[in-house]
Parts: sequence; C-alpha cells; structure tokens
Amino acid sequence: MFIQNRHPRMKLSHEEEIFLRHWIYDEVHFHEGTGPAKRLQAAYKVPPANLATIIAAALIEPGEQEAAAEGPPPTESPVWPWPEDNCARRVEEVRELLGSPWSRMVTN
Repeated sequence: MFIQNRHPRMKLSHEEEIFLRHWIYDEVHFHEGTGPAKRLQAAYKVPPANLATIIAAALIEPGEQEAAAEGPPPTESPVWPWPEDNCARRVEEVRELLGSPWSRMVTN
C-alpha cells in the first residue's frame, strides 16, 4: 500500500529556494562562520523558526534537506526573497497548508 505525503508541498519561487538552501547549509556549517543567508536573516530580523517552518513545508523529503545541509551550497548567491513583510505572509501560508495544530508552534 502506498502512503502519500502528510501534506502538500509548498511551492517556492526560484529566489526562495536558493535562499533557503543556502540557509540550511549556513545553519549546518555555522562553525565555518556566518554564511550569507544567515547574515540576510539577521539583517531582516526574521526568527530562524520561521525559515525552518517554510523549509518543512517546501522541502518535505528528508533527503532534500540533508543534501542542502551537506552541500555544496547553490552556486547562485542568496538574495532576500521576501520584500516587505512577505516572509510573514509565507509563514501564514504554511499555517494554512498544515492546519491549526502547527500554527501554534510557529512564531511571527
């Protein structure tokens, strides 16, 4: 019997995917210094939990996350993909996608 994924995959823009893959790599390789995606996250004052929430909804296969963590990072430099408060909007989309129990775990 085939079991489908627990939830539908959130679709990312190209810029979001590049940024989030860089961010995953930066998180795992923190001992090498603050990477470019982590610097952008800090500059925009977005909690790491919000980015992890988007990753959980978009890169739902553990192998995808492991590959991003192990590297190499994307060759394209990361840019902040969410103008204004669109990161918060994307987190709200995750809440809607995954349902209310998850929404209590996500911070703004």
